[in-house]
Amino acid sequence: MASSETTRFLPSLRTHFNLSQPELGTCLGLSRTMVSQIERGLRPLPLPAVLPQAALTLARHNTPAEPAPEALDTAALQKQLRTCQLRADQLAHELDQLPARAAWARRRLAALPVLTAVLAPAGGTPPAWLAGFIADAQAELARSGSTAQARLRGRIAGLRAEAGALAQELAAPATE
Repeated sequence: MASSETTRFLPSLRTHFNLSQPELGTCLGLSRTMVSQIERGLRPLPLPAVLPQAALTLARHNTPAEPAPEALDTAALQKQLRTCQLRADQLAHELDQLPARAAWARRRLAALPVLTAVLAPAGGTPPAWLAGFIADAQAELARSGSTAQARLRGRIAGLRAEAGALAQELAAPATE
């Protein structure tokens, strides 16, 4: 049987350093199965694993539980801010084009009753081109109609919100 101290320390080391059993095993030169058996008290810690375990334990007790956070990567944040602003501007330009594209599609669909009445009176067979005329209009509305415009406005708002949050992060003094 292994000592209860070893069985207690290995799980606490794993928790502190967020290590899985295989990862701790790598640090100690052991297999996952061996770590599991040691943690369950079925085996003692092998002598070659004592030094790495002691080093991890020493490191655990001699470092703060919550070390200071790393500095912000301002270059990465600025790059993301510019990317968001650029993409929002591109999408806004695209959004400006959609009402005109949707308008012709709506006109086609609005003309459908008249076209059908003239080209296929009394339930006759409409000309083949009319199906394409309608399908093109419906496809265009899916790409540029009210729903597409609303989704695009949402994406633009999200990108601008992200850009605003990034600008605030960059403007805020480092507090942590």
